[in-house]
Formats: sequence, structure tokens, C-alpha cells
Amino acid sequence: MTSRQAAHPGPAHSATGPPSRAPRLACLDSTREAHAADLLALAFRDNPINRRVIGSDATRRLRVNTYGMTASLRASRRISFRRVGLEAVPGELPGGLTGVLVALSPGGYPVVPPPLGAQLRCLWGQGLAVMRRWGRLYRMLDACHPKQPHGYLSLIATHPERRGCGLGRALLESWLRDVDAHAVPSYLETDRRELLPFYQSAGFEIERKITAFDVPIWCMARPAVRP
Repeated sequence: MTSRQAAHPGPAHSATGPPSRAPRLACLDSTREAHAADLLALAFRDNPINRRVIGSDATRRLRVNTYGMTASLRASRRISFRRVGLEAVPGELPGGLTGVLVALSPGGYPVVPPPLGAQLRCLWGQGLAVMRRWGRLYRMLDACHPKQPHGYLSLIATHPERRGCGLGRALLESWLRDVDAHAVPSYLETDRRELLPFYQSAGFEIERKITAFDVPIWCMARPAVRP
């Protein structure tokens, strides 16, 4: 099992509205991972592919997602670009987190699996049938993945109560600045049609569209920006 098989494909909801003030960003360290996993699990709960892979019960999707996100964040500690958005006033949201971005740095794909204990907890929490469906999905996605060095946007999400304030844009741009410093292309997948204009406005274009479990998934790439 890879960390991608423990998570969910592509970005979830991202804020596209104009910010009222500059969002506060910080590195995602291990002390924030539990709250980050909870936020990601909630943000991805209703994505189309989550509904198909996990099922119609929203409570179960949230629980299963939490196990997957926890394992994915544990695996992403190395060779990754990780950022969170923070509340200006602490205490309004759990852990003060408003958004999360996790991306693999050049050379980080495919990511190494999480420790065996984290894998077993994920298997126990998600169940063998769900894990097999995730595995089938990620084998399909891996066949489309770029072969040359690149930055890979694995996860991006904003808290449902903080969408529309520009946080998604701030997180994405912080990562793209890092990618551009390496002068490599960037790549992502999304199952949210409504997010295509958001990523296209940042320079991504659709490379291909695949269908998994009757859900369309768009594979998008952005060319390298040379200094």
C-alpha cells in the first residue's frame, strides 16, 4: 500500500474568492497532523470519487477518510511541501487550521509507504474492500503520471467554513513558487469539474480525462517556469 492508496485523489474544494486579508500560512509539522487529517477528511467527504469508493453514508465516509488522511500525512513527512492556513483568532476552528496543502517535491513521487503500524491502522479503519478500490483507482492514475521530475499536488483543501476568502489561492501559489524555484513542471488530478477554471487560472491545462467507477477525473499539468 502506498500513501496515495491511503488517501484520496487530487484536490478537494479550494477557495476562489478575493481575500479580505492575506491568509496566514505556516509549515505543516507533525504536531498539526491530527487536525490536518480531520480537516482533509471533512473537505473530501463528499467528493464524487469518495462517494463511489466508500459509499453513500456520509458518517462512514468521514471516518474512513480520517484513517486514510492520517496515514497519508504520516507518509508525506519526507520529500514534501506541506502548508496549512491558520486562523487569525486562535480557537475558532479545531487546531486553528483553515486549510491544508500537501505536495510532493521533485523526486518525491512515488512516495514511500507510511510505517507498517500506520498501514495496519488504515486497513483496519477503511476495510479491505475500500482499500482494494483505492488501489485499483491509483493504479489507473499512476499509469497517467508524468515520468520526468515534477511537483505533484497531492492534497489541497479549505475548511468548509472558510471557503471563498482566498485561502485556496494562497496555498496553491505558495506551492507553485516552490515548484518554479526548482524549474520543473507541476501536476495534479481532480474529480471536481467546478475547480477546473481555478487551476487553469494558475496555468494548469487538462492533459487527459479518465473515468474511474463512473466518475470523471481530470489530469492537469503546468509547464516549468524557467528563471
